[in-house]
Amino acid sequence: MMNSTTRGAGSLAAKAGIATSVVVLGLITPAQANSANQAPAQAKAAVNLPATVIPNRVMSWNSNGQKLSTPQDIVDHIKRFRPQLVLLQESCRTEVRKAVKFLNEIGFQYEFKLGPGTVNIGCDGWSMNGQAIVYAKGTPIQNYREVRYSDDEGPWETRAYTAFTTRLAGRQVRVFNTHLSDSGHVAERKTQVQELVAAGRRYGSTLLGGDFNAQPWYREMRAIWDAQYSDVDPFCRKDWDRRCNGTQVGRNSGKKFDYILHRGVNSRNCILRTVNEDHRVVISDVTRAQGPRTACSVT
Repeated sequence: MMNSTTRGAGSLAAKAGIATSVVVLGLITPAQANSANQAPAQAKAAVNLPATVIPNRVMSWNSNGQKLSTPQDIVDHIKRFRPQLVLLQESCRTEVRKAVKFLNEIGFQYEFKLGPGTVNIGCDGWSMNGQAIVYAKGTPIQNYREVRYSDDEGPWETRAYTAFTTRLAGRQVRVFNTHLSDSGHVAERKTQVQELVAAGRRYGSTLLGGDFNAQPWYREMRAIWDAQYSDVDPFCRKDWDRRCNGTQVGRNSGKKFDYILHRGVNSRNCILRTVNEDHRVVISDVTRAQGPRTACSVT
């Protein structure tokens, strides 16, 4: 599947009769300066969150679909679900900044970090379009890194992940936010999955979130399941299951491309919300408790 940033940028460039140069910012090599197993002392302290936030709630969303520069969409769904942590993909830097500004103006206390991306003429001021995280004030964000995959379909869609350590459900959790190569690039996506799994291997508790552009039973996803990850949707796993809920809407309706995968922690629930022409929001509450998980609620 051609993903939405490629479609959006190509369409807008054609209408404008111009080409956009691609710029990639903030990407570093995979080498870590510090021992990845050492939890930062700051993150060990109790997490004090604003009263408006639901602790341990994580939201992942490819926010644009065919729409660009829509900060109000981000505001509306953070207000509705009140997550502690939001993982965004294909988000204009301008819209993330505006969304957090609006949230703070109306009494929701959030901060953000902008991750890697590419220039997109559909974003206000031709800003970068890519990954970002939004998090409730008081949420520890430690050992933050941005890493480019060794292989991708570039230059229009340079692929990378962001990673950081935070505290969820009383545990130190390493969180990865990513957007993998589109469905026409299986070999590249397989390499990316393997590198993502390898990066999380040293951590006891890990979340992988984002748009993987692959259904759970695709062969390039096997490394995820071999590493003992589980999706927040209990029916989305290595083998096909008709009960696995799709996260794609529109012309690709029914496909499952969007994930919050966990290992070392568990998921209390799963909420899917249809919000644009391409991707549903995925939301879950992280817990340490083990046991059966319920099917996703789809709204």
